[in-house]
Amino acid sequence: MSIHPSAIIDRQAEIDSNVAIGANCVIDAGVRIRSGCRLYHNVYVTGWTEIGSDCELHPGVIVGHIPQDTKYTGAKSYCRIGRGTVLREYVTVHRGTVPESETVVGEECFLLGGSHVGHNCTVADRVTLINNVLLGGHVQVGPRVTMGGAAAVHQFVRVGELAMIAAVGRVVMDVPPFALTEPTGRIAGLNRVGMRRAGMSREEMDDVRNAYRILLGRETFFRAAVERLGGEVKTPAGRRLLAFLQQESKRGVAGSSRRGQDRTAPEA
Repeated sequence: MSIHPSAIIDRQAEIDSNVAIGANCVIDAGVRIRSGCRLYHNVYVTGWTEIGSDCELHPGVIVGHIPQDTKYTGAKSYCRIGRGTVLREYVTVHRGTVPESETVVGEECFLLGGSHVGHNCTVADRVTLINNVLLGGHVQVGPRVTMGGAAAVHQFVRVGELAMIAAVGRVVMDVPPFALTEPTGRIAGLNRVGMRRAGMSREEMDDVRNAYRILLGRETFFRAAVERLGGEVKTPAGRRLLAFLQQESKRGVAGSSRRGQDRTAPEA
């Protein structure tokens, strides 16, 4: 273990072996840092936070601080960072708002400088947030999502697996799995490059493409399109897309940029 003499570590914090902690870091009581982590200088970890093994927290990172929510009353809530995740300069991840709730960032994520993960967000494994991405409270992000620099995601929005969010994009409605968005948050096409890199088979990619043709078709209402997909999808990827669309949405689902309007509003 390597701890700089200027670091301030509460005796009730749990620090595993083989952890490197740089100058002027502050680690509060209730924090657990697993083995193999490196904290560069001026990192602040607080609250009831657990940092998984082999993570990197670069200068100025803040994890587990009080949520930016006027409803927060000081109750015990949590923040968890998964194994192998990298938080670059000045990333902020806030803990949950209501008692016993949590904010979670998964394994092998890469959050670039200035990114913010708001309270009660759930970020799955291998997600990349480019510089200055902002996630409002209660956002759900699926596996292998990539968000372009300065994209902003509204509270309670869901972003499905392998979606690609445009830089400087504003996402105010749910983005289904495998979608590629334009800056308005509407669907511009499929994230074909990401799908190939993830090792999806040709059959799965064709299934997803066919599903999107039905979903975004001009002649079909959204709910009818989802019902039709139940008899059309044939692969695991297609079924995951269908499951996403069948789940409750608080913000509605984004539509095609070619239509110039969104496909559905939130459920009443």
